[in-house]
Parts: sequence; structure tokens; C-alpha cells
Amino acid sequence: RLEDEDSDVLGAACLALGKLGAHAAPHAGAIAARLEDEDTDLRRAACTLLCKLGAHAAPHAGAIAVRLEDEDSNVRGTACVALSELGAHAAPHAGAIAVRLEDEDS
Repeated sequence: RLEDEDSDVLGAACLALGKLGAHAAPHAGAIAARLEDEDTDLRRAACTLLCKLGAHAAPHAGAIAVRLEDEDSNVRGTACVALSELGAHAAPHAGAIAVRLEDEDS
């Protein structure tokens, strides 16, 4: 239930989807929506889940790239990893990724 407001329910949903890997692709939009969550752990989990989706997350590359500027260094680092799994789909964000590679906190 990625639409649920209860962080425990959301955490359980993220954990379950993470185990599905690419089979969670139909839920990529709902996962990407959690990139905007106020909860840092959920933003990081959304990046991680999208990373596991690889090319299936390509339509959400821009939303992932926004997290390169996240206030939390763990979210920024996870966003870099997620974008790395998108290959050429992340090319428009190469400059922002390069900046994060020099960020000692990410």
C-alpha cells in the first residue's frame, strides 16, 4: 500500500516490493511518488526500489535526479546509485551525478 500514510505500512510495502525486483515494475509510478515523501527513510527506500527496477525506472529518471539535491546525504548517494542503473536513460543528468561524486557526504 504505497498510498498509505502510515510509515510502518509504507516500510513493509517497500520491503515487499524490493524482494520482487523487476516484477515490481508495474508499481514504478507509485514508488517514484514516494521520492517526494517528507520521511527521509521512505525517500531513500524509493531510490533503492527504483534502482532494483533498472530500465523499468527510466521514465522516473528526472524524479530520481531531483533527489541528488536532497538534504540527506544518504538519499543523495542512493539516488546516484539508482541513476547508475539506468544507463543511457540517466545521461541527461550526468552533470548533476558528477557533482555528487565529488560530494564527500554522498
